[in-house]
Amino acid sequence: MKTWRLRAFALGLATLATLAAAVPASAWEKEPLSVYQQRRAALVAQAGDGVVVLMGYEGEDVAASVTTFRQNENFYYLTGWNQPGAMLLLVPKTRRREDKDGPVEMAKEILFIPPHNYRAERWNGPVLGPNDADATAQTGFATVESTTRFHSELLKALKDFPKLYTELTPQLESGEDCFQQQEVATLRKIAPLAKLEDVRPDLTALREVKSPTEIALIRKAVAASEAGQIAAMRAVKPGVWEYQIAALMKYEFEKRGCEWPSYPPIVGSGFYSTVLHYDEDSHQMADGDVVVMDVAGSYSGYASDITRTLPVNGHFTPRQREVYDIVLGAQQAAIAAAKPGMMIVGRSKDSLYKIAFDYINSHGKDLHGKRLGQYFIHGLSHSVGLNVHDPMNYTDPLRPGMVVTVEPGIYIPDEKIGVRIEDMILITQDGAEVLTRALPKDPDQIEKIMVAR
Repeated sequence: MKTWRLRAFALGLATLATLAAAVPASAWEKEPLSVYQQRRAALVAQAGDGVVVLMGYEGEDVAASVTTFRQNENFYYLTGWNQPGAMLLLVPKTRRREDKDGPVEMAKEILFIPPHNYRAERWNGPVLGPNDADATAQTGFATVESTTRFHSELLKALKDFPKLYTELTPQLESGEDCFQQQEVATLRKIAPLAKLEDVRPDLTALREVKSPTEIALIRKAVAASEAGQIAAMRAVKPGVWEYQIAALMKYEFEKRGCEWPSYPPIVGSGFYSTVLHYDEDSHQMADGDVVVMDVAGSYSGYASDITRTLPVNGHFTPRQREVYDIVLGAQQAAIAAAKPGMMIVGRSKDSLYKIAFDYINSHGKDLHGKRLGQYFIHGLSHSVGLNVHDPMNYTDPLRPGMVVTVEPGIYIPDEKIGVRIEDMILITQDGAEVLTRALPKDPDQIEKIMVAR
């Protein structure tokens, strides 16, 4: 290589080294670093008798060649770190016999991140390295080490705590089965004598109730997604393709800061309004049909989940309006009953699902004179957070700070009528706040917006 090229390359590496010291850990809007630290302390207090190890995704774990990198949810929940190849080690204090009934405190928490690879950073941009001067300030960890030290630090910690808490089960619907199996295999190879325990139940219990800063991020996801839904109300008409509406909605919420859709957009018209997870969005909308639009975005990693049902031509037929009003009535009854102590599943008197189902089953009939309860074929609610179906123990009653959906639906294939209305609610001390209340769902309001386009 010519001398000038060597000098230029060396200058490039030096520039990257300088930039890396100043680059933010993530472009996302994050919670205060103290919030992540509090979660780590709470997890150690719950686990108590062992070290906690979590591994972050590598780039290839999220098909990085075709999508933006996104961290393992539990890892991000505890660290706020959204770069590949990181590891987390939490070590509790050893307790004296006389203190065995007291709270478990943290002795050491280490974030391991890859050392600088300046050649790779020429392609992908500068990143933070473990030896950078501001590594602790950017991460919120007093100790930031190179991933090359993970092996020795883990073995050192296991001398006092032979039990090791990690993810022994994959998160449902995450597609992380392979990653989770590799994580366990790596730990068994490093520490074959350690007793492994699943940390997921403890993390699920923590993630069920959202912090104030999580709720603030969810509100931003909701506001951006509501804008997408309003834009769709103004654009839906006979002859428009479903994928065009999906693209419009994505444009609207992504230009407001959302990184990606919280799930594949569902825009189903006609018969496909009765197919719950229809995400091909490949049909042209026809006059006289309804369209179900289950589309929303994620902001700084936090999901939203919203559905509205529209008449394609801007006017509900009497039958469509009848079914729509029943679904709306069921949803309003469930939301009115939502409060701490209520359940979102089951058939007990305290179940929001039962309230919604009973309403649907006692209002209206199909063309054969049968009740409509048989056409409500899914659950009423789920938790929302870093995942659109956030971890939750559905045998637990609702508590203040939980964010859940309320989404009754009726799907009658014979009539090509599918109606789902989905809102997100925040459980408060004595009831529930509808986070998506700014988005119209009254059928008269919907028609007014569509006619005025």
